Amino acid sequence: MAGVATTSAEPLPSRLQGTWRITRVLPTSNRSCWNRNQAMPLVGSTLTYTPSAMRWQGGEVTLTDIATRTVTANDFSEENPGEAGKSASFTQLGIHAPQVVEVDMQHEDMDITGATTEVPGDSVLIAGPGRIVVSACGVYFEATRTGGVERASIRR
Repeated sequence: MAGVATTSAEPLPSRLQGTWRITRVLPTSNRSCWNRNQAMPLVGSTLTYTPSAMRWQGGEVTLTDIATRTVTANDFSEENPGEAGKSASFTQLGIHAPQVVEVDMQHEDMDITGATTEVPGDSVLIAGPGRIVVSACGVYFEATRTGGVERASIRR
């Protein structure tokens, strides 16, 4: 693909590390393997990213590789086709920049959702300060940074 810079075996970008809450399903026109009813249970759940793992709904997934690349609005539409030529777009995702950074986290196959071996949140578009877009089964979700990095609670 012309114009797309890719690097692999990178550290997790520091601006992604921490805890994020999935706030809503983003309406897109691309093909997906989930319908809205299957996607809605993810809304309100949290994703936590550390340099070596990600957590979602109590499951921890060890990251085996991390790759980042710059994705343009045109690249994104070409990679997410829909019916009758209607592809997903940055506009549908609420992204106003001409390009964003995509973080792709590699891991062993997992059965976290019971519907696919895909792990929600293992591919992330950094959409802006405090806002990311994650996908699962072709459905896109907005997530916003929570009040801080998730910490184990310690009682004294």
